Amino acid sequence: MTEARDSNMEKMARQKEMQKKMLKFQGMYFLMFIFSIVIIYITPIRVAIGGVFQFALGPLIGFNYRYPVLTIALSGILTGVVSGIPRYFFTDWLKIGKAQNRAQAFRKAQNTAFKENDRDKMNKLRKMQQESMMDQQMVQMSSTAPLIVLSMFTLLIFVWLYFFLAHLTFPYVSFPWATNVDLNAVIGFFPSWIVISFISNMVVGYLFTMVIKYIDFSYQLRKYEGMNPSDGMTVQ
Repeated sequence: MTEARDSNMEKMARQKEMQKKMLKFQGMYFLMFIFSIVIIYITPIRVAIGGVFQFALGPLIGFNYRYPVLTIALSGILTGVVSGIPRYFFTDWLKIGKAQNRAQAFRKAQNTAFKENDRDKMNKLRKMQQESMMDQQMVQMSSTAPLIVLSMFTLLIFVWLYFFLAHLTFPYVSFPWATNVDLNAVIGFFPSWIVISFISNMVVGYLFTMVIKYIDFSYQLRKYEGMNPSDGMTVQ
């Protein structure tokens, strides 16, 4: 009875902790949403922010409005690099790996129980899976919450690009596969310049994260291999 009561109390404490983190996460997301709406729909604020960023980014990657595609691509690369570093270090890769392995084990066990028509085992696995999903959600929130703040930087870069393109005298460019492409033309649901910046952001951000992960994991592996498993001391 005592063990069951302690287990229930521990479960309730974990649920309360998760609810607090969920409320905090939702609050940050809501503030970011309001911030985005204000910047996007209030033109004077958007123009003012774009003008401020023009002083910093214009001389660096503006190229005096001569190479707009390169400017858009470099802005995507900039946001990819800036967001890639915190994304890696704020993500608990060990917990994510454990959660993925646990989910795979649950699926295998559930398939076995379903094939054997073992209802008791299926019910137990269902309860265990609910607790596992709770842990996985907490890991995801812990990794995602800091990135919401960083997404403001990406939003501000897009605001600057909007300002930059508004001052282009001729927003048409040529590609090897097409000529006279309007950078403001809508592709699907987004203008062409957003698509170019988004692709640059995703490709560079993914590659940058993979490079950091490889370097860090290689260092951790060498550090682990240099440890004596019997006493945890470094082998001389």
